[in-house]
Amino acid sequence: MNCNMIKIRMFMAACCLLGTSGVANAQNAVKIDSNYANYYYKQRVEYFNKMPHVKNEIVFLGNSITERGEWQEILSGYRYPIVNRGVGGDNSFGILARMDEILAAKPKAIFLMDGINDLFRNLPNEVSIYNYKRIIRKIKKDSPKTKIYIESALPINEEMTKEPYTKGRSKMVPVLNEKIKKLAEEERITYINIVPLFADENGNLRKEVTMDGVHLKASAYIDWVAYLKELKYL
Repeated sequence: MNCNMIKIRMFMAACCLLGTSGVANAQNAVKIDSNYANYYYKQRVEYFNKMPHVKNEIVFLGNSITERGEWQEILSGYRYPIVNRGVGGDNSFGILARMDEILAAKPKAIFLMDGINDLFRNLPNEVSIYNYKRIIRKIKKDSPKTKIYIESALPINEEMTKEPYTKGRSKMVPVLNEKIKKLAEEERITYINIVPLFADENGNLRKEVTMDGVHLKASAYIDWVAYLKELKYL
């Protein structure tokens, strides 16, 4: 899919959702988001496309927070094969664009965790949720036996972040998560709130589990997997 086609589809989706009054916001969202398909994204997708699929895959799907997890090692010996489909810098448009590869093997389950890059790129929540809905509907259509788990977006800690685009976003995470939770209820899929696992008393990402205020330390993923097991989702 070329860049112009991506922009056109993004614009049509946003305008359809937001209506005439939201055209300006939709145009702005397209301009902000049209660079998701950068060199890193493309080489990761190329890598995924060359990797052989295995029956009954468990797919961890998302952005850099997912990509940095050593899921296969933490779940070594698990009864189903574990697949990491995280891409650093990805957002809901990028995930939607690569769903055909993800669904090719008709995975056993998908753990989807996204959202923070949408906030960093100033995408309206309505556009993000609409993309989530399209991702969920595509899974249901193309791989109806796949179990869908949608996880909350992680909180951030703005005292530790340096990039300007991260500032003012912390307060937006709970709002987005409420919309994600509502969508999960509407679509009758499992919503997993992982915020309590990593948040402090103020709702920020705990300093001891992050090195930059956004991403998790490697050891935090062990707690994440243990939490999923405790809830019997793994």
